[in-house]
Amino acid sequence: MKRGTTNAHATPHALAESACACATARQLARLLTQLYDRSLSQTGLEAPQFALLMTLDAHGSVSQAVLGRRYALDKTTMSRNLKLFERKGWITASGADDKRERRFAITTAGHARLAAARPEWKKAQDQLRAGMTARQWNAMFEAFRTAARAAQVAAHRSKKANGERKNYGTRTSG
Repeated sequence: MKRGTTNAHATPHALAESACACATARQLARLLTQLYDRSLSQTGLEAPQFALLMTLDAHGSVSQAVLGRRYALDKTTMSRNLKLFERKGWITASGADDKRERRFAITTAGHARLAAARPEWKKAQDQLRAGMTARQWNAMFEAFRTAARAAQVAAHRSKKANGERKNYGTRTSG
């Protein structure tokens, strides 16, 4: 498109046309995060924090390594997030069978924060779902799972080919 021209078909925040899966996925992730963050803004949680508390609520005591793999976060990013949650009193840390590991569990304060945030999360979820048919909603999750599996396989092959050390995943903000 030439400079100074507009695309009459463009809508605010529409995904840019790109053949790059990474760029498109990152843009979609930002748009979704903004939607959920707006809904959660009065709860004291951001979308990634809500997701982490949901995981701890659903699975009980979980190691940092498991959480890192679940969210494809490197050790430093995961540690920073967990320390913040500990300072806020939302989680507690304990030892694990492997003395090099720590396990994290949601606290009563974390449960209360999560319970207060769930209705706002549901509003965002319902807003997103309202723009899709049930079939599209289900296809979206299937496409997410398929892309995640393909990315994990590709990353594993790439690391193996390059002789890299194992890590939780790629570094992302959260």
